[in-house]
Amino acid sequence: MRQLVLAAFLLCPLGQAAAQPPPAVPQTTPAQIDRVVGPWELSNPAGDRKCDVTFKAERAGPGFGLGFAASCAAIFPAVTGVVGWAVTPNGNIQWLDRTGAATFDFGETEVGIFEALRPGDPSVYFLTNRGLAGTTLPTADELTGIWTLGQPRGRALCTLTFKPELAANAGPLEQRFTLDAAEGCERSVAALGLSSWRLERELLVLQGATTVLSFKRDPDGRWTKVPADNRPLVLSRE
Repeated sequence: MRQLVLAAFLLCPLGQAAAQPPPAVPQTTPAQIDRVVGPWELSNPAGDRKCDVTFKAERAGPGFGLGFAASCAAIFPAVTGVVGWAVTPNGNIQWLDRTGAATFDFGETEVGIFEALRPGDPSVYFLTNRGLAGTTLPTADELTGIWTLGQPRGRALCTLTFKPELAANAGPLEQRFTLDAAEGCERSVAALGLSSWRLERELLVLQGATTVLSFKRDPDGRWTKVPADNRPLVLSRE
């Protein structure tokens, strides 16, 4: 009997551990999806073989739609079974087959340039975002100061101050900075409770208690919310 009780005692923690739910898996954000949509180029390292690829925002099978130029299959036979794409939480771009399995896994090596190696395939594949390649990443110093949040062709909604000090609740390795919203902000903006800002590659991320807004820099220096959805917003210098 003592042996049975001891066995039950030893097994009980294991049973409790097994019953615990797995840790939450980080989710891909809409901004990460929006960052990929558009024209790209697939090439080899030498650049003497290349073809156009279009990433679409519409769902297609296990992921989002992907359009290859007519010449792609002949230049790169490995893409024949690719039917869609997805983005991992860490920003890698994956090409999927009909079952949803990742047949290509592209990691970013420079701004807008991704590289993939495939098991058993001696080729190296480069994927270049035509809108991002060759650009420089923004820095925190460039963004520090006073900005106006407003509608693209409408009135200003709020004045925001991007401060260089780390946010009060930022982790020890987290580059998240203090954001102050001025008094008198439009009610819906004030309700967001925006309190910190950070950079994620070329994206500017504003965060509140329960809200995250992402912005992408335009050629004119303004920042446009991505995805724009049903309420487009822009940030511009005071």
